[in-house]
Amino acid sequence: MKPWSLPKAAAQIHAVLLTSEEGLTAEEIIRLTALSGGSVSTNLRMLTNAGLLDKHRIMGSRKASYKATLDPARIFIALAEVRRQTACQPLLQMGETLASIAGKEDLGWLRLLSQLQALSQLMDDWLHVCSTRDPEWTVRWIQKGVEKQPLHTKSQ
Repeated sequence: MKPWSLPKAAAQIHAVLLTSEEGLTAEEIIRLTALSGGSVSTNLRMLTNAGLLDKHRIMGSRKASYKATLDPARIFIALAEVRRQTACQPLLQMGETLASIAGKEDLGWLRLLSQLQALSQLMDDWLHVCSTRDPEWTVRWIQKGVEKQPLHTKSQ
């Protein structure tokens, strides 16, 4: 799950919930994963906020039940937003700080940084569009783009 930019504990929780037919409480997830209560709580909140889990309150209790979304388009959209927040946003913020402290002798490095920031901004914008549109629209849009651009393979 690391390529999806999810922490290991979040990936474990997500995997357990993806394979569970019924929703699970935090206590059940702790038992099944052997993760600490704090880690489970933090990662459940992150996965829910990302849109990878649905949280349902249990009537007459303070507990909640969590269930993983099984819609591939929703999963893709959620992961696009996670990637945007963990990869693009920090790079854009870091670039501004580094550019402000660089000297004139760093012009080549600043040019590279500027190009990297421009590409990161494009990726951030694209991921933002993907994560804020209807999931089905996003999938259709990507499929159309792939159909127009033949995939290149390495020549032998």
